[in-house]
Amino acid sequence: MGYYTLSNNGIPLDVLPPERRKKLPSSYTNIPVTLLGRLAVDKRFQGRGLGKWLLMDALKRSLDVSLSIASYAVIVDPLDPVAEMFYAKYGFIKLPDSGRMFLSMKTIGEVFG
Repeated sequence: MGYYTLSNNGIPLDVLPPERRKKLPSSYTNIPVTLLGRLAVDKRFQGRGLGKWLLMDALKRSLDVSLSIASYAVIVDPLDPVAEMFYAKYGFIKLPDSGRMFLSMKTIGEVFG
C-alpha cells in the first residue's frame, strides 16, 4: 500500500537558515540528519490518510534513533509542488537555495512529547 526509506545523511551547516545555524557549533561544517528518501503510497490507496500515517511513523522512528545516533533533523527532497505542500503542512521548512526541506528533531520531539 505504501512505503518509506530512511538513511543517515548530512547537510552543510551553511544551508541552514541563519537563526538555526547560530544555535549550532561553528566548528561543524556538516550537520548529521536523517534522510526520508522516499515516501510513496500506491495510487489505489491514495486519499485515505496513509501518507500521513507513513510520515508520522518515519518521524517517530527517526526521533527514536536520534536518541542513540546524532541527527539534527529529518530532511526530504520533494519531487513536485504537491509533495512540497504535503511536507509543509506538517511543518517542514525549505532550506535556502535548495529544493530540500527539513524538520528539526526538537520539533519532532515536541510532537511526540
